[in-house]
Amino acid sequence: MPTFPCFHKPVLALLMMLMTATTVAQDNSQTALIAVAGPLLQPRGLGTLHGVRFAISRINQEGLQVNGQRVTLKLLEIDDKNDLNFARIGAHNAVNARVIGVIGHLTTDTSITASEIYHQAHIPQLSPTAAGRAFIDRGLDNVFQMLSHSGNAGLYLAEEAIHVLQAQRIMLVYNDTVLGRELSARFKAALADKGGNLVAEDRISDKSSDFNDILAKVIRSKPDLIFFAGVMPQPSAFAVRLHQSGLSPKLLLAGGARNPQFPVSTEDYPDGTLLLESGVPVEKRPDFKALEKSYHATFSTPLTIYSLFAYDAVGALVEAMKVSKSMEPAVLVQTLHKIKFNGLSGQISFAADGSIENFHYTLYRAEKGRWNPINTLP
Repeated sequence: MPTFPCFHKPVLALLMMLMTATTVAQDNSQTALIAVAGPLLQPRGLGTLHGVRFAISRINQEGLQVNGQRVTLKLLEIDDKNDLNFARIGAHNAVNARVIGVIGHLTTDTSITASEIYHQAHIPQLSPTAAGRAFIDRGLDNVFQMLSHSGNAGLYLAEEAIHVLQAQRIMLVYNDTVLGRELSARFKAALADKGGNLVAEDRISDKSSDFNDILAKVIRSKPDLIFFAGVMPQPSAFAVRLHQSGLSPKLLLAGGARNPQFPVSTEDYPDGTLLLESGVPVEKRPDFKALEKSYHATFSTPLTIYSLFAYDAVGALVEAMKVSKSMEPAVLVQTLHKIKFNGLSGQISFAADGSIENFHYTLYRAEKGRWNPINTLP
């Protein structure tokens, strides 16, 4: 019991009341640490980082209560440079910092590398950008995918190639990443099921910038459409090289080929390039203008669907905290499999394997330096 100087009883009573009130306020306020991991200093990672910061800022401003206690969200930023070794180091740092959840990593490869470390610590990992099915296909209960996986993407890419783009002669090119291999396998199988005509196929190292062998095969096989399954920046370099060669097949890309300024600018992609992206065009949201104004009051990057996926990844963690009345990571892992709520990117709920249950894709065409939507499915 603390001792006080000799005060009159009313003054002493007031001091005791103030001390008690301060103690209660401190007891009712907690901090929850969330990590965001990816190449945060690179343009591809900034959209995720800014989406997470945007979410944390809005949630803290609105006020968060968990089990009757006020909670302030804090952010641990981990720059893994999109490198497997740095992803491992960053994952260990997040565990040691006692985060309640991780938003990231950027690619399927880095997400898989880090996921085992998070799994051992029972920490939920939600990636807003990793699309490879292998990320959620290994029986880990702590991994969650904010966008639809490559199995679905490969199917819709084949449908768009045959029925929308009406390709008669199709060539498949993929790079040696998890996503590249998965997309190509699903695309090829779907083409066979739907009667598509695959006239050529080629694989390239994801580190290569030499496309001469591929272009020679294009000349020999004469495709009217090429699907290039790979992750930036290689698809952009290939698109430029194909355009410079004077060859005329249409070029179809998947989400990993999205440039950082999507959809405001196509950057190096030539007009006519086609891109199948996860989600619906963000500008179709009825409150998009107000949302964009609020976002751009702080952040300079475009407000894209991936920004909203990152925002909703934080929202999913917060929803799990509210539902479970807990901030224990292991409890949040189990609760994330049960939640259902409306996020900025759409309705958010997860299947047993951690895949998102409600998803859409939009096909875009590069026109006059901007990505313009052609159709959205399903």
